[in-house]
Amino acid sequence: MSKSSRINKSAQKKQSTLIYLGIGAAVVSAGAGGAYFYFAQRSQATKGILGAAAVIPQEAQVVMAFNTKSEPWNKLAQFGTPASQKLLGEGITKSPLNSLLVQSKTEYSRDVQPWLEGYIMTALVPNATQPQAPAATLVIAPTRDRSKSEAFLSKYREALTQQGARFTPKQYKDFTYYESPTRDPNNSVVTADIGGQYVAIATSPKLIQQAIDTYKGNYPSLAKKPIFAEIYGSANQTKIVEPLLQVYLDGEVALEFIGSQAKLNLNESAIIQSRRELDAMTLTGGTQKEGLRFEINTYLKNDNSIPLANNEAKVLNLLPQETFLLVSGVNLYQSWQSLVTQAKGNASSSQLIDQIRKGVKDATKLDLDQDILKWMNGEFAIAAIPNNQGILVSPGFGFVAIAQASDQNAAQTALNQIDKAAQSSSGLLPKGVELKQKQIGDKSVVTWSIANTNVATRGTLDNNFVFWAMGDLADTFVPKPTNSLPASSPFQILTTGLPKSNGGYFYLNMTTALTLADRLLPPEVKTNPNFTEIRAVLDAINGIAVTSTNVDSKTTRLDFLFTLKPTPGN
Repeated sequence: MSKSSRINKSAQKKQSTLIYLGIGAAVVSAGAGGAYFYFAQRSQATKGILGAAAVIPQEAQVVMAFNTKSEPWNKLAQFGTPASQKLLGEGITKSPLNSLLVQSKTEYSRDVQPWLEGYIMTALVPNATQPQAPAATLVIAPTRDRSKSEAFLSKYREALTQQGARFTPKQYKDFTYYESPTRDPNNSVVTADIGGQYVAIATSPKLIQQAIDTYKGNYPSLAKKPIFAEIYGSANQTKIVEPLLQVYLDGEVALEFIGSQAKLNLNESAIIQSRRELDAMTLTGGTQKEGLRFEINTYLKNDNSIPLANNEAKVLNLLPQETFLLVSGVNLYQSWQSLVTQAKGNASSSQLIDQIRKGVKDATKLDLDQDILKWMNGEFAIAAIPNNQGILVSPGFGFVAIAQASDQNAAQTALNQIDKAAQSSSGLLPKGVELKQKQIGDKSVVTWSIANTNVATRGTLDNNFVFWAMGDLADTFVPKPTNSLPASSPFQILTTGLPKSNGGYFYLNMTTALTLADRLLPPEVKTNPNFTEIRAVLDAINGIAVTSTNVDSKTTRLDFLFTLKPTPGN
């Protein structure tokens, strides 16, 4: 059985396993209606991530650390509309995690809060003696009061015993643990007090024994694993103050685990490549004044051979402040070549790439790689801008593509050929496209017209940028907008705290996007119950911004900021 199969199998059993891992009740916050997870980050003793990881065997491949302080979680109540808050509450009430509180007959404030301290950590650990078996689950919760945490474990076992569990005390070296079979023949539920410092619950007695050996220093711990210690021992590990959640994925399983959670059939060659090159991935989530902030870090085993270029994008200054959707970056040619390389060995991906190349060739007579993308190794942007003129009256917006040309001659040759393709009867546009010269300020541009109506405009901007825009959209940014996107208040708010020097942006002003959607979507879609629920969530979001950054020669980071509307009264 492959590691991917083991992960999938483990993920499928997650819900039944959680039913017995009553420690989940301990990570539910009374301050958020008894249903939020908690986590914390401190450096001393058992209170920090490295402290809790000192009991987790080094083989752990997926680790989640939850903040146990109520203040960061309480900040979530500051965001969202009444409808989105209601949906969140209903989702939590129906979740398997919340059912743990009911099944184990425990309450966070009464049975857990008095002893819980620091991070609660959940880990998936492969079976050391049976590598083909599904990974077992281990939950570690540091305690500051042994008598109270032991009372919680006793109550937990008693509640499960009333539901059919049969706990038997077992001795391992000088430690006592309690084990019961479950309805799943491959899993047990095992509890232990480890040295009066940790509450441990696992799905395997072997794993509890391994955790005891790790605690005693007789088995290597995750805290001592070089990449884990490097990540969580660094003061600059995250820019998020008081993270709510931190997730660690070992490079051996990171891509497979993500694929299994998203129910994706991943390219096997990409999985093999990730195992070879990836050391670890981490996710950190928390809040800031504007909303929810997430970071995803990727750590390579060796230096990145083609590092991402960070810069304060000049291309953004070419876009008007009204821009509501943006995807930008550096070096389209390099990105395309990376896709081509990753597609090798995967028939469907290779076929798709060949189809794209053929489509471009048939429409324009140009080679996509050599004639179009090769000179696109500078900055680029694809953006959507509101506009109600000409052919854009109906949609209310149009798209523009901008690319920095390293070879102006090659760029002009390609654009001239695309002009000819637009004029041909076999082109992408209706027959009758006429090319016209137009002057906008000090810039001479080329328009594609049909019956005196401009369907597109293309031309050259400063700093070797070329562009193609729908309709008369060019009038909003040529020769240069008076008020550019980076200077606009929405952009500054929606990107608060994200790196200004980066390798690219994704930016969406949700308020503008929803206004346009209300115009375009038919009534039957807007009255659909599923859409109503989705809309309730979207209505709580002011905007989304993402940046990609090269942290160092081995580390890249994606920063996400979901800027949320404050709840009424805040």
